[in-house]
Amino acid sequence: MPKQWFQLKEQGAGMKRLIITMYLYKWFGEWPLRIIAFFVVLSVFITAKERRKASEKFYKILKKPVLISSFKQFLNYGNALVDKFISYTGNLDMKKFLLKEPEIFNGTFFITTHIGNIEILRTLLNHPKAKRANVFLQSNACEVFNKFLKMTEIKVDLDVFPVEDIDAETSIVISERLKAGEIVFMAGDRVSAQNTNKVYKRPFLGKTITLPLGTLKFALVMNAPIYFIVCAKEGKKYVIHAEKFTAEAEKKSEILEELESAYVAFLEKYTIKYPYQFYNFFDILE
Repeated sequence: MPKQWFQLKEQGAGMKRLIITMYLYKWFGEWPLRIIAFFVVLSVFITAKERRKASEKFYKILKKPVLISSFKQFLNYGNALVDKFISYTGNLDMKKFLLKEPEIFNGTFFITTHIGNIEILRTLLNHPKAKRANVFLQSNACEVFNKFLKMTEIKVDLDVFPVEDIDAETSIVISERLKAGEIVFMAGDRVSAQNTNKVYKRPFLGKTITLPLGTLKFALVMNAPIYFIVCAKEGKKYVIHAEKFTAEAEKKSEILEELESAYVAFLEKYTIKYPYQFYNFFDILE
């Protein structure tokens, strides 16, 4: 039985690594970070067998050269982490973004994916039409991120919430903020460790994918415009793809089914478009 993502030890950046990275970037600039990222990726690629097997399975399904494609995926992820860090410091050039719909930054609930680098969208919070963002992360990532921002005194107009702790009070707060024109980001493609039974299944790349219901239900309860969003790299620019969900049904159960199908179609579309930026390094396909 393959392990779920939350059963594997997280190999992301902890507080000490973030601080060291911050000083390396401050003293030496961007390229030393990318060189370090290459060797870190090489090490992880060799040692992280569970992730590599999941990656290889993914590229077999896509009928691509397995070893080369898998390493390219890992390397892209390493460079995406560098871009993410630069966005933390506020130094990511706005000219690196292509955004066709600035009006979406107005009371919108964004259902994100692990395709591309959605986290760097915090750079766009300086957009004239953008208000405060509310981001849901796993509690450990949430804690590290908040501590890092506080320690480095980086000013970012966003609030970070642990996704495991959503309750009635959280729902009220988020609903009020959406009505005030703020925006929300929540991933829709990873099953929560606390809700492994609250899932739905859909055809995906000729297989079956299992996804969480919680994000979709929460988005519908908020009664705000829902967009699916991907921020992926094309050359030296990040291109933002956002698609609005519009329900045709009237019954809540049918609307939820429409939302499930629409999200999976969006996920599949951009997984195919950006196969080397699909950063779900876990066995999610049956």
